[in-house]
Order: sequence, then structure tokens, then C-alpha cells
Amino acid sequence: MRTSSEADILAVVESAKRAVSNLMRTGRVWEYSLLSRIMQSPDTIGRMIEELESRGNAVVGIPTEAPTAAVPAVPDVPVEAPAESSSESSGELYQCPDTTKQGTSLRERMASLGYYKKHSLDHDLLVSFAKFLQFDMSNENFKQEVENVARFLYFMDPQQASLLFVRQHEKSREYFLKLSEAGLSKQTVQNYIKSVKRFLKFHTGSTDLCFTDRVLHEDCKNYISFLDNIQMATSKQVSKETTRKRFDTFQEGVLSSTQVTAVLAAAKKDFLAVIGKLHAGECSPGHQLTLTELQLVLYYLEAIVILEHAQWPGVVEHMTVTEWISRRRDDTRPGFVVVAVKEHKTAATFVLTQEQEMWFDLYFSEVRPVMLGKKRKRVEDDDETDERFFISSTDKAIYNASNDLERLHKKYQVPKVTSQMARRAYETATKELSDVQKTKVAGYLTHSTATAEKHYRMKGRGSAVDAFLRNLRGDSE
Repeated sequence: MRTSSEADILAVVESAKRAVSNLMRTGRVWEYSLLSRIMQSPDTIGRMIEELESRGNAVVGIPTEAPTAAVPAVPDVPVEAPAESSSESSGELYQCPDTTKQGTSLRERMASLGYYKKHSLDHDLLVSFAKFLQFDMSNENFKQEVENVARFLYFMDPQQASLLFVRQHEKSREYFLKLSEAGLSKQTVQNYIKSVKRFLKFHTGSTDLCFTDRVLHEDCKNYISFLDNIQMATSKQVSKETTRKRFDTFQEGVLSSTQVTAVLAAAKKDFLAVIGKLHAGECSPGHQLTLTELQLVLYYLEAIVILEHAQWPGVVEHMTVTEWISRRRDDTRPGFVVVAVKEHKTAATFVLTQEQEMWFDLYFSEVRPVMLGKKRKRVEDDDETDERFFISSTDKAIYNASNDLERLHKKYQVPKVTSQMARRAYETATKELSDVQKTKVAGYLTHSTATAEKHYRMKGRGSAVDAFLRNLRGDSE
């Protein structure tokens, strides 16, 4: 530093001040609920190291060869193992898989390679970007995009998050290549690139960077052009990947309604055992349940919405407490209730039986409060999290219900069924119906109406279609 200019020295000093401030803000206070989750993780040490590093701490002396079973845990992505058949609720439903019996999953591979490591989301660069996405762009999934950028920044410079990565084109290209080599789809890699690109467009167009550092501002603009070139080069690969997926979907054929809901049948005995504990008042409230039992209730109810009622995962992710409280009795079938979700891309409704309503209400009153826990009030979206009906074990709103559905299938060793497969099965089953009936089913599945209130005015249609779907599955009323 002796030969450095005064401006460079001041920049280093300011960077060090920000690092110390960030450490003082995030590294000294720990929530008990977070420590409990770390202790329940399959790899306690790995999970603790990841949390420390995300807060700006340095962990030294880590063995170069970690034990085979030690895989850093990823927040909100518990790793599960196939379950042994049991007539009672399992003690640990989502354990670390036996690597001697099955291959390494994508998430385990990403974690073991360190690609889930990220800078603190409290860094000034990321906080301002998050606010821009949330408030200016009204991006409901802004947290995922900010985390994508935080991981990228960590790869470019593990010590400090900054915009200086724009001067490292080769290393940037290496990062996106490594994501592909790890097994991420071309479309997912494109999403990472889009996140970084939007991050730079924000800092070049919506901040004072052009006045405070014109050289860096110009470098950022050049870097955006560099990302454009990468996107153009990979666009054909994305198109081929999409075509291949469509062909694979066509080859899979259409499932029967029994196959669609097979995981619900397989998990029902365990699920009812947990519900029995809650219904009998053995828990106060829900605190005596294990984390895996709480997750089972959550995943099972998500599966009911997605598989049994053929709704998009976004309906699960966007359903609110207000919408649950505002559920209404079905005029034509008093034993059923209609739930409307209006914050999804296209408003949605689904119909629950009296028994299912009881399950959802037990989750709401007994399980959900435990999921929320005593989280820190340090981010702007806390109110939004509190309002979401489905809450993950990390006390945050569900942001990818498809992942939860996949975990449930893996746990009970049932062939994976996605929301698209379920919807296609029900749509295909309508081929013998009249055009009017087909229109009703299409409306129930695609929800082209603009608001949930309109769905409530059309409850007769929803009730009739629900009755058709139940008849198709062989359910009794």
C-alpha cells in the first residue's frame, strides 16, 4: 500500500470499515431457533461453518478431506433419505441419504463444491438491490434473485462483495461454466446471468456510481455487454434443452389419477399419526413434535393442493393467512369449503373436504406458529412472511413448493409427479366430457379469471369440477 495512491488507500480503508460494520451487525447476535436448526442438521459442523462464513467470519484449519457423509446443509433445503416402512409416524423423516446406495443429488453436489456459499445479504450493495427489486420492480421472488447474486459475488471474491468483478471476465465465464458442469440446467444458468445483469443495470442506472466512479461505471456497462454475448451463445442450448424436456414429457405418457396421488396414499399413515397428536392436544402447541414431523404436515398439505387439486406451485407459495381465514362454505355442498388465492399470477380456487379443512386449520393454529418461531425483525419482508400461509422450517415463506413435493416423493420412494404431470392427467381425463364440461375443468385448472372475487361468484363451477375430480379419483364425499 506504500506505493498506492491516496484514493486507493481511502477505498481500502472504507472497505475495511464496511466489513467491520457488517461483522458487528450480523456476527454477534444469534437466534436460539437458528442454533437449534443447525444442531438438527445432518452435518452440524458443515452447516455451522457455512453460517459463520456467510456472516463474514473466517474458519481456518478445515480438513482437506471431509467425512463422506458430511455435506454442507443448504438453508430451506433439507436432505432426505428413503424411509423404512412403518405403521407409525417416523422419528426422522428427512435424513442425510446413504451415499453407498444412491448417487449424489444436485443439491448435495452444489453444496459440496461450495457454490451455495454467499456473501451476507446485509451488504449495502445487496440491500439496495433487494429494495429496488421488491419496491420498484414489485418482484415477489426478489430474495432468490438477490441470493443468486450473493453467491456469484462470493465466488468472484470470498473476502469482500464489490463491483470489481466486472474486470474479471474470464473468471466470470468460469463460474457460469462450473454451474453447468455441476448439473444445473442451461435455463437455470441463464437465470443466474440475468440476475447478475439486472444487479449491474440497477447500479449503473439507479445509483450515483456514474458520478462517484466514472471508470468503474464504464467497466460495468462493458460487462453487461459481455453478459449479453454469453446469453446469445447459450440461447440455442436453452432452446434445445426445452425441446428435449417436452419430448421427454411426451414419452412419459399420461398418469392415472391413482398414480398422481400415490405419494399422498403412501404418506397418509405417518401424516395422520402426527395429526392425531395435534388433535388430541398432546402438543402445546406443536412444540413436542420433531422438526421432521412438522415438515411432514407442511409437505403433505402442499401436496394436497398441487396434486389432488391440480394447482400450480405458485398457489401454495402465494396463499395468505387472510385468504385462509376468508374461506367460504360451498353453497351446494355444506361439508366443503372454497379457498381463493388471488395473489397468484392468475387467481385460483380449490375446494377442501371437511376433514381436509380440519388438517389445514390444525397446521395454521398448531404447526405454523412453531415454523415462524422467534425470527429476527431485520428484513423488510417480515410482514409479508407473517402473512404467507405456508411457512418453511427456516421461518420464511415457501419460495419453491416443487422442491417440497419432490422431497415428499423421495422420502416415500414414490415416482416423482410434478404439478404439470398432475394437471395433464386431469386434463386428459376430460376428453369424454361435453364441451361445456371441458370448459369448466379448463377454467378450474388454468384460472383465467382476473380476481379471486370472480371465482367466488363462480363457486358453482368450482364445486362441480371438484366433484368431477373427486369422482375421477374415486374419493367419497
